[in-house]
Amino acid sequence: MIRATATLFSALALTACQHTTAPVPAVLVEADANSLDALRAGLAEAMDRAQIEFGAGDPTATPSVAVLPPKPTALETQSTALPTMFDLYLRGDTCFAIERGADAEIVLPGVTCRPVG
Repeated sequence: MIRATATLFSALALTACQHTTAPVPAVLVEADANSLDALRAGLAEAMDRAQIEFGAGDPTATPSVAVLPPKPTALETQSTALPTMFDLYLRGDTCFAIERGADAEIVLPGVTCRPVG
């Protein structure tokens, strides 16, 4: 019984010492069609939209990505909707996005990032 308890405490102590690295701002390694399609798919799923369109900006140069609001329908002449902004981050080998004003990490499979700088 004492040996089992000691083993349990040892395992708990080892897992308590492990920590995750802090995320760092990141940019895409390449802006090729595959990378942009993977980024588009990941963000579209997170936004629960079938398709999204990126705003101006180069995700290989800046860690921010703007997703434009849906276009007005035929019955609308104007829209007051603003772009949704996401920031790209890297933790280890995992590239993910966080919507500004939110905390949820959106893992982006198929997207390769590198730290800014």
